[in-house]
Amino acid sequence: MNGLMDWLRALKYALGSVQVQILLALTFSQIGIATVFYHWIEQWSWIDAFYFSVITIATVGYGDFSPKTDAGKLFTVFYILLGIGLFVTATATLASQFLAAAKEEIRRKRDRGE
Repeated sequence: MNGLMDWLRALKYALGSVQVQILLALTFSQIGIATVFYHWIEQWSWIDAFYFSVITIATVGYGDFSPKTDAGKLFTVFYILLGIGLFVTATATLASQFLAAAKEEIRRKRDRGE
């Protein structure tokens, strides 16, 4: 694939997949629920709660935040166990759809003689 336009077409194709849409919706919903939880239970700002939710589900874990309450710690255990699988599945499915679109674009260009 050449250029930004090819990349954007492949991304549009990937995001058009119902499976990708559902997985991304579930992932963002889970991040949203965790953000609300950490804001209320750990008394973190909205930005800090969102930041922690994203870096935790993405397995980055900088270590600059950690739950202090028992409820926060227990929630985090289940959030990680459920969230990592969902996040990885969503990311892998998006990448798979993106690659399928890229291969299709290469095939079309080859068939047109480009």
